[in-house]
Amino acid sequence: MIKKTGILIFIIQGIASLMAQAPLGPSMETNISKIDSLTHLLYQDVPSHIAQADTSGVFNLEQSIFEREMSTLGSTIAFPFNDQVQLHVKYLMAQTQGFYNELHKRMHLYFPIYEQVLDKFSLPQELKYVSIIESHLNPNAVSWCGATGLWQFMPYTGRGMGMRIDYSIDERKSIVRSTEKACEYFRNSYTLFGDWLLAIASYNCGAGNVQRAINLAGGSKDFWKIRYYLPKETQNYVPKFIAAAYVLNFTKYSHSIEHNEKSFVLVPTSVDSSLSLSYLAKFLGVGEDEVICYNREYLTKSTPANASHTVLLPYMLSMQFVENKDSAYAFARKIKAEEDAKKPTLVQKWVPSYHYVTKGQTLYTIAVKYGVTVYQLKAWNGLKSNVAPLGRNLVIYRLQWVNTKQG
Repeated sequence: MIKKTGILIFIIQGIASLMAQAPLGPSMETNISKIDSLTHLLYQDVPSHIAQADTSGVFNLEQSIFEREMSTLGSTIAFPFNDQVQLHVKYLMAQTQGFYNELHKRMHLYFPIYEQVLDKFSLPQELKYVSIIESHLNPNAVSWCGATGLWQFMPYTGRGMGMRIDYSIDERKSIVRSTEKACEYFRNSYTLFGDWLLAIASYNCGAGNVQRAINLAGGSKDFWKIRYYLPKETQNYVPKFIAAAYVLNFTKYSHSIEHNEKSFVLVPTSVDSSLSLSYLAKFLGVGEDEVICYNREYLTKSTPANASHTVLLPYMLSMQFVENKDSAYAFARKIKAEEDAKKPTLVQKWVPSYHYVTKGQTLYTIAVKYGVTVYQLKAWNGLKSNVAPLGRNLVIYRLQWVNTKQG
C-alpha cells in the first residue's frame, strides 16, 4: 500500500509465504493469459527456485559475499550492504523453518503472477519482495488504518488509481489487479525520482515525503543520504526489502523443505454472473474455499450481475471449466432452481393469539401491550362496552410473515 507517514508496516515477521524463483528461459511462455498444454508441462518441470548459495554463516555475513551473490540476480535495483541490511538479514534468519514453509505456500500462488505482471510493465522482478513486507502475501490483510490486500492500498489511493472498491468487489484483494496497480505506482515513482530505492521508499511513505527528504538533504537522491529525513518506518522499509531479497535467494530459507518447489499456475478464466464461486466449486468438484482463496476480491462470493468477469483458477480446473462451460452453466441453473424450491414462500397474514384478562386490566392497557387499538380489541371479540371482561380469553390478531410451504 502507499501508506501515510507513521503507519507501521507488518514487521517482516510476516514474510510468511514466499520464495524467490529462478528466472524462466527466454523461450518459455510466461504470460498467464496464454496458457496451453505445452507450457503447462514446462511449468510443471521448472522449480520455483533453485538456491544459488547457502550462506551458513549469514549471521556474520561479509560484504563481499553479499555483493557477489546479489550481483547474480542481474537486477537494475541497487542492493548495497551495510549495518542496517545486516541487521534485518539477521532478524529474518532467526525465523523458523515452519515460518518460511508457510511463506513458500503463498509464493506458489502469487510469485508467478507477480513476475508476469512485472514483466508486462518492464519492471525489475525483485519488486515482488515489497509485497512480502507489506502484507506477508495475505490478500485479506487489513492494517489498522484500512490498508488492504497483498499490496496494502488505502481506500482513497485504490479508488484514485481506478480500482473498484464497493460492497461486492474490492480489487485491492485481487491478485492480478492489485499487482498491476502497484506496478503503475512503481513505474510512476521511478519516473519521478530515477532511483529504485527511492521509488520503493515512496511506496511506503508517499512521494511527497521522499521529495521533502531530498530537499532537506541538499538535493541528494541517494536513499542512504536522505534516510534520516524520512519517516522512521520508511528508514527501515528499504533495508527490510533488501534483506528479504537476499534471504529468499541465497540462504537455506530460499526454498521449502515441505514442497516440491514446482511453480503454481493460476489462469484468468472468464465467467458470467450466473455462475457464483460456490456453484463453480461444486461443478469442479473442489471445496468452495479453494476457489474463493484465488478470488478474494469477490466479497459476496459472486461476480457482479449483468457482466462477464474474470476469475483465477488453477490450470487444470480452468481447462475443465472451459471445456465444459455449457454444462457448468446448466449445472448452476439446476442447483439454483433446487435451492429456490427449498426456500420458504412468505406471505403476510393476521395470526391470532390470546390474552387472559386478569383483575385490574383494562382494554386500553391490553391494547397498548400488544400494539393494537381498543377499537380492534372490541371488534375482534364482539365487545359492546369499554370494560375488559374479567376471566375471559381475548383474541388478538397480529400481522406476521407466514411460510405457505409449511403444512
